[in-house]
Amino acid sequence: MGLAKSVGRKLPQGWRSKFHQWRSAYRAGQLRRRLKLVSQNNLANGLYYGLLNPELSREAKAVAAGQLRYIQDRNDGGLNYYLLRRNVHRLEKGLVMRPRRAVFGRDFIEETVTIFGQIARAEASAWSSELHWSNDVLSHYFDAVDRSEPRIERARALYELIGKDHVALPELGDAQVPFARDLSQPASVDYGAFMALCRRRRSVRWFEDRPVPREVIDKALLAAVQAPSACNRQPFHFRIFDDSTQAREIAALAMGTKGFADRLPHLAVIVGQLRAYPYERDRHAIYIDASLAAMSFMFALETMGAASCSINWPDHEPYETRMRERLNLEADERVVMLLAFGWPDPQGLVPFSSKRGLDRVRSYNQ
Repeated sequence: MGLAKSVGRKLPQGWRSKFHQWRSAYRAGQLRRRLKLVSQNNLANGLYYGLLNPELSREAKAVAAGQLRYIQDRNDGGLNYYLLRRNVHRLEKGLVMRPRRAVFGRDFIEETVTIFGQIARAEASAWSSELHWSNDVLSHYFDAVDRSEPRIERARALYELIGKDHVALPELGDAQVPFARDLSQPASVDYGAFMALCRRRRSVRWFEDRPVPREVIDKALLAAVQAPSACNRQPFHFRIFDDSTQAREIAALAMGTKGFADRLPHLAVIVGQLRAYPYERDRHAIYIDASLAAMSFMFALETMGAASCSINWPDHEPYETRMRERLNLEADERVVMLLAFGWPDPQGLVPFSSKRGLDRVRSYNQ
């Protein structure tokens, strides 16, 4: 195409414009033909994204690193919290089935108790909330299930040994087990109030120069972790930067922040951890679960008078490398998105951002 450029420069002005249009159309046609082949042929797809256009390789490497970490934590004596969370949630789902089967969970109950014991011993002096939840569900499971199944009985015996092996199994407060919700009263927030909150929340880029207390941030995070997550794994971490100098430095690493990154008071970088999954099929769960939590975080901030601005994070170099190095991310960790937040400037304007109509975003029974 170097020759074509040279030829184009030598053409008269009127012909030069037509030449550039032809060249753009030719390139677009080439790209369409290439992408059509890549989208329909596995070999072409592998060659294109493996050799000619390695843009997807960063995610592929992270997925592989996550699988490796998962296997190491599962088989080499590591503390696989994500496996424990997944399996305990699977037990919960068995406990809420209607009708409940007399025997369920036998294929993974021994594994669950084993990893529970490893983590319980590691946290013997100060149990985390997930250990309390795991312990309560396991206890409830063994009371409910038919223990005549040999694998279940072996797991029950192993569970009882954990308490005798220098590990206390405390019961604090109400048992964290499946329960019936109280639906006798309507929700405390009606649709009108919730819709008003949705309309109030807008992407704010102008903030007051005063800090948001960590108590407010933590309250918003407590709301964020109530968001649904596949098998309750919650494979994400909120990196909070409430130091304005650091927040602005990191925000400047993203695309689309020019003009306001140097005025942000606080920033959250939401990082997904692919070590939560043993299979490639689940590679998108970090983005889904983290985004659900991010939305709850933004709504919670709004209820307390703070505001936020979600910042897209495209998988693109050199931004990926800069952020990875700045945050010292591990091989399986992926940035999902950034969130700027703070007290909104009353004089600051926000885009109207007209939303798509119902006829554009939904259909029934199609």
